[in-house]
Amino acid sequence: MLNADPTTRRLAVWDYVRVEGPRNDVRREDNRWPLVPLARQLLVSNLAPDGVVRIEFTAAFPHIDGFGVWLGTTTDEEREALGDNPRYGDVRQALIDCGFTAEQLTDLVTTAPSHETVDRDYEGSWFYALR
Repeated sequence: MLNADPTTRRLAVWDYVRVEGPRNDVRREDNRWPLVPLARQLLVSNLAPDGVVRIEFTAAFPHIDGFGVWLGTTTDEEREALGDNPRYGDVRQALIDCGFTAEQLTDLVTTAPSHETVDRDYEGSWFYALR
């Protein structure tokens, strides 16, 4: 079951990555990485009334500037209610409020998978769904 409380969520892929050597320097120098946890908390809080209970980012900073924000819902019905490119304006504004610049968001994409879809199509694995 998904948990709407971002402080108790499972860690995302980048939280597990042990960064050593030259990659560590790159990650430390890219100011976007520290903004991700802040943005996640703000987005879950702001979008909870729409059924969003999970936020995931697909990013490869600094190598690729564009990134995606996944707005996870519990049901397919909640996902469908969000529509195409779900809540793009709200997501973009929340990212700016967290410290991203407008220039860093030119290739931003949003999508909304549901927990039902991940269970059905990816055997419950958000890791495989995000790939």
